[in-house]
Amino acid sequence: MLSRDVIDHISAFVGVLDPDGTVMEVNETALKVSGACRGDVLGRKMWDIPFFTYDSAVAGRIQEAVEEGARGTSARFDVSARTATGEIVIVDVMIRPVRDQNGRIKLLVLSGIDITERKRVEDELRRSLDLLERAQRVGRLGHWSYNIPAAQLSWSAEARRMFLGDENAELTTERMLQLVHPDDLERLRAESREAIETGKRFVSSYRIRRENGEERIFEMEAEPDYGPDGQPLRMFGITRDVTEARLHEREILEQQRIIDQSLEPIFSWQIEDGVTLWNRGCEQLYGYSKNEAFGQAPYKLLASQFPSPTSEIVELLQAGKSWTGEVIQTTRDGRQVTVEARIDPAQVDDRMLVLEAHRDITGRKAAEKQLKLSEERLAIAAHLAGVGFFDFDQISGKVDLSPEPWSGVLPETATIEDAVMAVHPADRDAFRNAIAKAHDPTGTGEFEQVFRLLKDTGEIRWIRVKSQTFFEGEGKDRRAVRTVGAAIDITERHNWEEQQRLLMGELNHRVRNTLSVVQAIATQTLRSAKDPETFVQDFKGRIQAIASAYKLLNETTWQGAHLTDLIREQLASACGAGQIAFDGPEVWLPPQVALNLGMVLHELGTNAQKHGALSVPGGSVQLSWAVRKEDKKSVLEMSWRELGGPPVRPPEARGFGMALIERTIGGAVEGEANVHFDPDGLHCLIELPLR
Repeated sequence: MLSRDVIDHISAFVGVLDPDGTVMEVNETALKVSGACRGDVLGRKMWDIPFFTYDSAVAGRIQEAVEEGARGTSARFDVSARTATGEIVIVDVMIRPVRDQNGRIKLLVLSGIDITERKRVEDELRRSLDLLERAQRVGRLGHWSYNIPAAQLSWSAEARRMFLGDENAELTTERMLQLVHPDDLERLRAESREAIETGKRFVSSYRIRRENGEERIFEMEAEPDYGPDGQPLRMFGITRDVTEARLHEREILEQQRIIDQSLEPIFSWQIEDGVTLWNRGCEQLYGYSKNEAFGQAPYKLLASQFPSPTSEIVELLQAGKSWTGEVIQTTRDGRQVTVEARIDPAQVDDRMLVLEAHRDITGRKAAEKQLKLSEERLAIAAHLAGVGFFDFDQISGKVDLSPEPWSGVLPETATIEDAVMAVHPADRDAFRNAIAKAHDPTGTGEFEQVFRLLKDTGEIRWIRVKSQTFFEGEGKDRRAVRTVGAAIDITERHNWEEQQRLLMGELNHRVRNTLSVVQAIATQTLRSAKDPETFVQDFKGRIQAIASAYKLLNETTWQGAHLTDLIREQLASACGAGQIAFDGPEVWLPPQVALNLGMVLHELGTNAQKHGALSVPGGSVQLSWAVRKEDKKSVLEMSWRELGGPPVRPPEARGFGMALIERTIGGAVEGEANVHFDPDGLHCLIELPLR
């Protein structure tokens, strides 16, 4: 079957039919003239298309010709058809069957040519001959007469010269008939008999072959004369050699028909007189009729926007040079269309004629713009999403790659082995095996794998690739020919997942430790409590201290906490009342240090509220700290001093709170805590290694 690209470039109407008359394909020329959409035509019977259905007789003739074609007979005939604009045109239709290698008819090809103009010219020519008939008879233009009863022809000298090349040569009836072309002789005799029988004017044309082999075309016009009794007596006529005129006329008419019926806009104009030719393609594209366009300067009529000033284009044409390029034109209804224009100057006598041929590329330009926009959007989306693409041609062995994620690893065009060697050595075997599986002709051709990409800088990136391999052939002869796929850099996600895994492990470890601490606190608090109510209050406060520290650490995903934030969380009530003054640099505490120091601050604050400076309105606490550099580590030095509280006496027995402080600092974080029961207030010195 002819490809649509081929038949769309044919100026004639072309359709491809199933033997039953169903339209399988139709070219763009036929669609534009008929005004139908491709989807409305395909799958319908040819005689059901609106181009022909306006007249049942026309539709019936099309159906009859299709049936003849299905039986193997070609058909050619003229029919009238209605265009998209409602115009009735005469179409020279041909339907030819196409057979397969077994001789069976597999499809029908319908072609058509608009011959409306040719028919009009023929009608005009007949009228002209009718007007000139008498003048030609009187003008002795190769006249002749035929004696009907005697069956004898007589010729003028000019007629003999036309037939024989010699006006003095003898031209008998037999010799004349021998000169007439065999294909025209019987027709000429029949037309002569009909004229005699009907008394009608006899007008005909025929070919002769002179004795030197030269072929000429003659025109003949004659009228019969009758006697008083109505019997035919004589046929009188003239003959004219129209060989050159007919050939020239045919050439001109064919050129004019091609130009005028072309759907490509073609027009001519003169700089002084404007448009002189405006074909159907111009009318359809620009909306101006011939009458509206004639005499107008085309670049003004169409508001032409050339890439350079119009005056420069005109100067170029006046210099006898052609111009080609893209021009933006404005149609009658105000739309702007883009055309490819070729403008050629031609000198006619002493005046210059300009011929322009246009091709509408508005749709193509819009498609190119949309494609460019889509490509830009795709490139931006791919860049933002970290998505890249690749196309592996197994025939050439080349892989075309997008810049990402392959930059710094592979060029834009590489080999499959280059791609394998860019993979981390630990992943190469698995990568090769996955490729082999994807290219296996017995498989689905799908490929999906995560692997590490080794960049030239030594950086490792994690890449997820998914692709589809395409095959040609069948069965054991099936082979992979192309693989197309996408790749996405998942390094950040992989690292995040790894970090989450580590954090979950760390969290599980800390939860187990915390549960152990909670268990120990519960046990020791229970032992030191005087009654259940005291146990509940003490245990609840210590658990709250742990929870407050956990809250701060969760906010930094257990990276650590600021010391001042920890102080405010653990001593909120006292700090809010203004009884605690603290001073020191901002210190970032590691997670374990923050957790244990929080418990210590809670115990100191609770003890001060129950027995110390914070138990009376005038009492206060001075909390200060500094960081000391020691070898390669930093040590936090913190001082807790109570003032203005009740007199202090050393306890007779060490309570659980003081024991918790000493064990937490001395054991859990390998620091040191010294508690002094000075008479004017408790004083606690703490040293904690920060790293």
